[in-house]
Amino acid sequence: MDNRSSRILAQFGGRYSVLLVLLGLFTVGIAWNGAAGVPATAAQMPYVITGLGIGLTLAFLGCSLMIVQSHRVDRARLEAKLDEVIDALSRSGGGFGGWGGDEVAATQAPRDLTGLVVAGSVSYHVPGCRLVDGREEVSYLTPDEARARFLSPCRVCQPESSNVTTLG
Repeated sequence: MDNRSSRILAQFGGRYSVLLVLLGLFTVGIAWNGAAGVPATAAQMPYVITGLGIGLTLAFLGCSLMIVQSHRVDRARLEAKLDEVIDALSRSGGGFGGWGGDEVAATQAPRDLTGLVVAGSVSYHVPGCRLVDGREEVSYLTPDEARARFLSPCRVCQPESSNVTTLG
């Protein structure tokens, strides 16, 4: 949808919904007044049924549009806040997994990872393997030390075939 049509819908959902509710209540009032002026109960029924049907439908439609407009505004606010969070994360160099920015990586991982592997519980991995990425505490070993602990090579990153290199 283009901006013009979305603005028209926003106006309709915001301002005109109140108008629909008021028009519905006015229609119910007219029907009630018309029914009150007729002495016979059988003659009052068309006023009541038609007036109440149309009036309540208009009021219900207006209330529904108010609720939809409220959800639109809430969704737009939430999307704006999520965009702010994503921008803040990208500016700080953080992410949803792995090490954060360079200053965080410098405190958590050794600078030179050449020839080292990351020890897991049953296998060892290349330092950039997705299975160990983002773990809080990891221990770095040489491949020989990992094999001495009876750890098997990871099936995902295959440290034996990758000639264990530095991170990144």
